[in-house]
Amino acid sequence: MFLDLILVVGLLTGCQTVYFWDLSQLYPRRFEKLPLGVPVLAGALLAGGAMWLPCHLFWRYLALVVETMFCLLITFRNVKLVEKLLFSGLFSLILLCFHGVAIPLLSTLGRMNMYRWMTRSHVVEALLLALVLSFTFLMMARNWCPPEKWKPLLRCDHQKMLLCGAELPLLAYLLLESGVYYYDVPFLWTPMFHLITSLVALAVLCMVVWYALDVSAYIEYELKTRQVEKQLQRQLVHYQQYTRHISEVRAFKHDYKRMCATLQNLVNSGAKEKALNLLGQMTSEMERQFEDTPFSNHLVVDAILRECASRCREAGIQFSAVANLPARIGMNDLELCRIFGNLVENAYEAVSQETCPERFLEVSSGVSGNWVTVSIVNSYTGDLKLGEDGLPLTRKKDKSFHGLGLRSVRQLVEAHGGFLQLEVDQQRKVFMVRLHFCCQPEEQQQN
Repeated sequence: MFLDLILVVGLLTGCQTVYFWDLSQLYPRRFEKLPLGVPVLAGALLAGGAMWLPCHLFWRYLALVVETMFCLLITFRNVKLVEKLLFSGLFSLILLCFHGVAIPLLSTLGRMNMYRWMTRSHVVEALLLALVLSFTFLMMARNWCPPEKWKPLLRCDHQKMLLCGAELPLLAYLLLESGVYYYDVPFLWTPMFHLITSLVALAVLCMVVWYALDVSAYIEYELKTRQVEKQLQRQLVHYQQYTRHISEVRAFKHDYKRMCATLQNLVNSGAKEKALNLLGQMTSEMERQFEDTPFSNHLVVDAILRECASRCREAGIQFSAVANLPARIGMNDLELCRIFGNLVENAYEAVSQETCPERFLEVSSGVSGNWVTVSIVNSYTGDLKLGEDGLPLTRKKDKSFHGLGLRSVRQLVEAHGGFLQLEVDQQRKVFMVRLHFCCQPEEQQQN
């Protein structure tokens, strides 16, 4: 008996180690210095003891779900409730499917029905076979759907809810069907029927997981495509503004020759006062034509801010921006385009929904040591609600393709060692986003 318990706990530890190792690629560890095997082994001991209890299979797998959620809680940080239900239910459902395969398979090979197999204390043999099959399946699944494919799913709430909604009826059906183990059913086709339904449930689970991953990847791709299209539109607007500016300069150059000739005639005729007035007007017009104050020292960021400034000017929105970024910020043009494009677009959409004349959008920056802080402040209207991750919830109807901008920005900034801060002033109706970039050391930048 003791040897059987050690085998069950050992195989369960192996399955959960593979499972949790993949999850460690998705979530930050709660205790970085604590080896991953410690909480997994502790959870496997609890689950192994629960699976060993002489009770109905329903209570055993309910204990397994609770144990997996407990391991997720003590091992990882920033795991939402729906994600705990998702991954704990997924692991338990995989094991339950193979348990439903092992019991009828062994009972058929032993030439007895499943009731007699369960009453003759062959439960451990079926559980060991189910754990071996589950371990093999998890190892194969790592190649089929690596952790990178799960990241878009974790950013799509609809697909997470869909997967949880599919797991619940499958888990309930298999647990209810397991009641056949405890009744002496004389039909010979009962083990085969139970075996087929367990395999069908596993196939349905794989199809739903594949569908959720595929749809999440498509949504992520669609979002990035829309971001690229917006950037191309910004570049087109920037090019049109530049072309219009060149045309105005050429027209002014053409008129400048005439004005110089007129000015010379006024001086020759002795009309000095008129000449001075004309010279002042020429100077003011020249300053207006050639005025080109950049909003940023980075060309891509400056193009984004210029396009936003043009739209704010047309909409009557107060706009000001100074975003100077050092060269050692460690981000390429595409990353900066995604960050500032998302934030500026979100701020403009929030401000444009207001009707009061005091609406504004401000961008500022500052440098302190190796840290660069960029603040984007805007007014807003209505109620601003924050989600479980601390980010504002989108107020658009098409939630599948919106609300992911700030998540994308936070991931990009954190990937380069920085962090994102949000501040909401409900009384003044002011929303602030602060980006803290960690710059590379000067020695590393020179290398």
